[in-house]
Formats: sequence, structure tokens, C-alpha cells
Amino acid sequence: MRLLYDLTATQPSPESKFHGGGAYGEVVFFKMLEYLDKFQMYCIYNAKSYINPGILKAIEQYKIPLFDINEISVESVIKANSIDRAYSAMLNLNQNWPIDDVKIYTTVHGLRTIEMPFDKTMLFYEHSIKQKIKDILFMTLAKKIYLKKMHDINGRIVRDKRIKTITISNHSLAAIRAFYPETKEYDIPVFLTPLPPPPSFIHTEQYLNQKDINDLNESLEKLGISEKKYFLLTSAARWIKNTVRAVKAFDEFFSSEKEFSYKVVITGVTNKKIFTKNLKNPNNFIFLDYVDRPLLQALNKKQYAFIYPSLNEGFGAPPLEAMQYGIPVAASGTSAIPETCGDAALYFDPYSVSEIKNRIIQLLNPSIYKDFSEKSIGRYKYIAKRQEQDLSGLVEYILK
Repeated sequence: MRLLYDLTATQPSPESKFHGGGAYGEVVFFKMLEYLDKFQMYCIYNAKSYINPGILKAIEQYKIPLFDINEISVESVIKANSIDRAYSAMLNLNQNWPIDDVKIYTTVHGLRTIEMPFDKTMLFYEHSIKQKIKDILFMTLAKKIYLKKMHDINGRIVRDKRIKTITISNHSLAAIRAFYPETKEYDIPVFLTPLPPPPSFIHTEQYLNQKDINDLNESLEKLGISEKKYFLLTSAARWIKNTVRAVKAFDEFFSSEKEFSYKVVITGVTNKKIFTKNLKNPNNFIFLDYVDRPLLQALNKKQYAFIYPSLNEGFGAPPLEAMQYGIPVAASGTSAIPETCGDAALYFDPYSVSEIKNRIIQLLNPSIYKDFSEKSIGRYKYIAKRQEQDLSGLVEYILK
């Protein structure tokens, strides 16, 4: 078997440099390396965009042919190398995949653009008046037109019987069935999203030496971050993560609790003004740009509690990354998040600033904190076991 692996799906999207679908594609790639005795792998990528150096190192180590889509088309790669199967963690049909000539597998991570196409907070993220006006039009006068367009775009993949669709949660499968009833006759398997990196490397200490750990601790100290003295929010560059409302909830809480010494650390902040414009307690917040994986895991491990106000998730891995360290989680009770977190998280209405604030206050109760700390470890272990099994199942399904 000759399989083409689409590495462009692991590279930055228009919305963010690092994203869940990209991390998913990386984990699947590394898992597939364990099966190279069963097939010949070929890869495509975009040489003009960031790619995980570890992937390039593995490609060199295993002598995997790599093609730049800026120099050769996907179709040409497939024909020139007699490819009979392909996999993409996020298939981009604009790359003109020859669907009739090769068996294509892809993962649909959810239907966010249909389930949650708009929210008023998205206006905070726009840099120009023109784009804000465009968003307002899409949310009002042009809403039906926009939704139909998104329905058609997603339907190009899930409706096409020639493409083998995979998804990552029962919620995502139900969404596909709901918006595209004709797919009830299609086989769409569910394999849970694996945590990035793979479970066997999940603990920071397992792949960082003591000097690295000391450097991380020093970095946190320089940022004014003390262990168990901060709440953590991640992925703030995307409006769908709903960080704006969570920041407002914390700001209101700090205004009523002037002596409260905890801070809020927010990662993935590419435009600080989105959050600081009307902030009354700026000294309680630490805004960070994208952080590398070791630092993110250090932040996860040393935090007091993790807040996840996302408006829509096909799976929702970030809370689990905190739970592995026994960190209590408060999260949105929407989409796939309850399926992922089970009874190990406190849930809130993500549109309600007061309810988010309520859960923050609950987490400061020692007995509640202890209860959800214990639950979080158990939930992580349960899901991690399933993820490890499903990762193998996913690769075997693609290769069978």
C-alpha cells in the first residue's frame, strides 16, 4: 500500500498558528510511523508555512518522500507515485484532490461553522471597521446566505460517499447526522481525539531534563506566576474560545475582592487590547502570546484551576490536559465538552458572565476544590486509556 499523508493539515490555519486539528494530525502521523512495515508513506506540506521540526526530523530519519504543494500539485504527487490511499486530518478540497483516483480518509472535527457561526464577541477580534460591518451583515441580513454557504462547504466532504469520513466524538457524529440526514446510511466511525503529544509522552518530566524544568520554573517566576496562585485560560486568539466573557467575569470578581491575590494567566493572546480595553483590574492578569508545549504543560501543572469557556467544541482536549495533574476544571456545558469531561468538571452557561464568576467562587471552596481535583485525575485516566486505544484503532482503520 502507498499512502499519502497530508501534513498541510498540521500546519497553521487562518485562525491560529496552533490548533486542535493540527495537533491531532501530528499525533496520528507519529502513530503511523509505528506501522511503516505495512505500507509506504509519502507526505505533502507547505514549505512556506510553519511545520513541527519533529515531523521533519522523523521524515528524514525514516526516509519518507516529502513534496511541497507550492511546487507540485496533490494530483501530480498521487499519479507520479501510484498512491492508492490518502489521509488528511482536515481535508482541504481546494487542493484539488483526485477523489475518483484514490481512496481518501479524513477526520471531521465538528461542524462549528454551522453550529456556532457567530457571536457578538467576534467583533472584538476584528481589526477594521469594514470587517466588523461585514460580520454584522453575516449575523443579520445575510445570515441565511452565510449558513447555506457553510452547509454546502461542509457537505462537500460528509455527503460524498467517495470520502471515508471519521469523527472525534458522539456529539460531532450527531451533528453530522442532524445537519446531513442522508449520512445516516454512511459508516462514520468515532475515534476520540488523542491528547497532544501522545499519552506515553504526556508528562513534562518524561521528556524534559532537570535543566529544562529549572528554566521553565525560572520563566514562570519572571512572569510573576506563583504555583497554585493563578487560574489558566488558553487559546485566546480565537473568539470561539469565549475568553472575552471569562476575562470580564474575573475582572468583576477582582473588583469585589480587592485583597484577592490570585492572578489569571491567558495564553494565545495576539491582540492584548481585545481584553484590556475596559479592564478595571489589569494587574491581576498576565497575557501571553502563543507558548511552546513544555511551557504550556508547566502552566497546566502549576495552576490553581483551569477555566474553559469555549462556545463550541468537537471534542475539547484542553480541560483533559489540566486534569492529568489533578487540576479542577470549570467549563462550558455545551457541545462535546460534557461528553469529554463527564462529571469531573463544574459547568456553566458560557454566555453568562455571572455564572462563570459563580463557578470561580465555587472553586475557591476547599471542599469543592478537593472533590473536583480527585475527580479530574480519574476522568483523565479513563479518557486517556480510551484515547490510546482509539488512536491505534484509527490508524488500523485507515490502513485496513
